Amino acid sequence: MIIKPKNYIGDMNSMVFGDYFDRFISDRSFHKDLSDKISITKEEYKILQEKAEKIKALSDQAETLRLENKELKDVIKEIKEDGRHYKELKEENEKFMHALLKVRADFENYKKINERENQRYKVYISEGILKKLIVHFDDLKRALKVIETLEDGGSVKKGFEMVIKNFEKLLEEEGVKSMNCEGEKFDPYKHEALMVQKNEALPENTIVEELDQGYLFKDKVLRPAKVLISKKSN
Repeated sequence: MIIKPKNYIGDMNSMVFGDYFDRFISDRSFHKDLSDKISITKEEYKILQEKAEKIKALSDQAETLRLENKELKDVIKEIKEDGRHYKELKEENEKFMHALLKVRADFENYKKINERENQRYKVYISEGILKKLIVHFDDLKRALKVIETLEDGGSVKKGFEMVIKNFEKLLEEEGVKSMNCEGEKFDPYKHEALMVQKNEALPENTIVEELDQGYLFKDKVLRPAKVLISKKSN
């Protein structure tokens, strides 16, 4: 380091940094003569020092930002990977949900079909049992007609009438009703014509007599009525 006097005497605020500026001057082919040295003041040195510190701080900050940028890129890469995985999981989840909804819908349809089949089977079993019961009911009514012809069958008749009344009540509770179709127009879905009778007073195909009573089960024909119908003469 070389100190060069300024134009005024005794001023110690001027300093020359030979080592620093020698390289600067030699690179530009300056003479290394004392008269060619560059002098700066303390304030200028201080400014240069502050600038150097700022440059170093900016360099450190730039390195920190570079590292943070690298970390950020790595995070973005991971996020993109997670995003792809999320999209795959979402698509797979949608497939599972679609399959689940389909299975649920199929199961609901199966339940409905099964309930209908069970109900149909119950009705079928009930119809079979009720058909047998109405046969016995007819037998009881025929027996009552026989008892009514007896001279001393009063007590037996009352007992049979009570049994028939209870039997009829039981059938009604199960949904069975007698047709009582005398005077109605013949319906092949409800009636079975056993006999034909000429009758000018009634419209043709009118039920004159119910020979064997018919029954309905919940508005469905349980047993058709066997009837005698009217017919006009030619």
